[in-house]
Amino acid sequence: MKKKRIETGQLILILIFLTVIALPAILLFNDTGRYLPGDNRMAASFPKLVKPDGTLATRTEIEGFVDDNIGFRTAAPKIDTRVTYSLFGIILDTAQLRGKDGNLFAGDDRRFPERRAPYPPLAEEELAENGRNIEAAADYFDSKGVPFLFITIPDKEGVYPELYPDTFVKRPGQTRLSQQVEWLRANTGVDAWDMAEALREKSSETGGMLWYETKDNAHWNNMGAWYGYLEIMDRLKAYDPDLKTLSLSDFEVSVETVPYTNWDEEYVFRGLYNTVYTLDYKPGYSADHIGNSKDPWMPQDQLDIAGFQKGGIFFHYHNENQEGTLVFFGDSYIYQFLLPYFSECFADVYLFHLPTNYRVMRPVLDMIGPDYVVLEMVERTYGTTGIETMADEFAGEVPVLASPDIYPPQG
Repeated sequence: MKKKRIETGQLILILIFLTVIALPAILLFNDTGRYLPGDNRMAASFPKLVKPDGTLATRTEIEGFVDDNIGFRTAAPKIDTRVTYSLFGIILDTAQLRGKDGNLFAGDDRRFPERRAPYPPLAEEELAENGRNIEAAADYFDSKGVPFLFITIPDKEGVYPELYPDTFVKRPGQTRLSQQVEWLRANTGVDAWDMAEALREKSSETGGMLWYETKDNAHWNNMGAWYGYLEIMDRLKAYDPDLKTLSLSDFEVSVETVPYTNWDEEYVFRGLYNTVYTLDYKPGYSADHIGNSKDPWMPQDQLDIAGFQKGGIFFHYHNENQEGTLVFFGDSYIYQFLLPYFSECFADVYLFHLPTNYRVMRPVLDMIGPDYVVLEMVERTYGTTGIETMADEFAGEVPVLASPDIYPPQG
C-alpha cells in the first residue's frame, strides 16, 4: 500500500493551525503586569514558585497569571465586537445596556452579575457585619486622633434613573451602600455619607451630564469628578476649615462632543457620542507624582509581609508647597480623576486600591502617619472590596515592617 503524501496545501494549513494554537502561549510573557482596563486592575505577575515561607505557588495563582496574560486576551473580544456592530448594529457586550437619549449603562458582566436585579433591603445581620468592620477602622484611627471618613459614590443610574432602559428593572430608591450609610449613622459614630443626592442636585442645577453618556459608562466624567472633589473637601473641612480648596475659576474649562469609542479608541459606534469636559489647571500642577503601581514604594518582600496584593494599584503625590497627609482607600473614581486636585491641597496624597488586603492598612499607615483617611466605595463593587476582614485585622496582630521610610531620602 502506498503511503499517502501530505500535500503542500495541507502542510500549510497544519502550520497555520499550530501557529494559531501556539502563539497565545508564546506571547504569555510579552507584557506582564500591564493595566487591564476592562477589569479595572493590573494583570497578575508570574507568581513566585517557591515563596519565602517555603510554600509553593498555588494552582489558582498560576491560572490567574495565564488568564491575565494569554496572548490576544484583549484583542479577540475587540475584533468580535467591531465586526458584530459593523454588520448588525449590535453591541456584543453584556456589560453594556442601551439606555435613553443615546446613553449606555454598565450591565451584566462576570464581576457584577446581579446588576439587572433590583436591590432588596439588606438584612440587619449583613448591615451590622459590614458596619462592625468599617467601625473597627474608624475606631483605630480615632484612637490616633486621625479623622476617618466613609464615602459612597452611586452608579450612573443612581443619578440618572430616568435614562435607564425601560426594558430592565430599575433600582429601588435606596441602594445597598445608601442602606449601609444609614445604618452607620444610626448605630455608630462613623462619619459616613452617600454622595448620590448631592450629585443629583448638582446635575439638575447645572443641566449638564456628570457621567459619560457612553464611553466609560461606569464612571463620572471630569465635571462630575469635580463636584465629587468639592463634596469630599467639604467633609474634610469640617475637621479643618482652613484646608486649601481649589475653585472652578482656577481652571480653563472646555467642552466638546466626540463620537463614542471603546476603551482604546480603536473603533467608533455609530450615532453614540460623549460630552467631554476638560479642566486645565491655570497655575499648573505643582505636585510630584513620585509613586505608582510600576514604581514599588517598598521592597516586594516587605509588601508580602504587609499582605499587599501583588498587582495592587497605588499612587503617591508629593507637594512641598502644602501641608498634611491624606490617604485614600478607594477605586478608579478617585485615582483616575481626583488625585491631581487633592495633591494641590496636601503635602502628600496616597491611594491604595480597595481589593488590596486590608492587612496593609495598619502597618503602612503607621509608617505614613496620615492626617486624614478616606474609605471610598462605589455601588457596583459592593461585596467585592474585602471589608469583611477589616475588624479582625485592625484588632489582631500585624507584622512589623523593617523599613521606617517608604521612600529613600530625596537628594
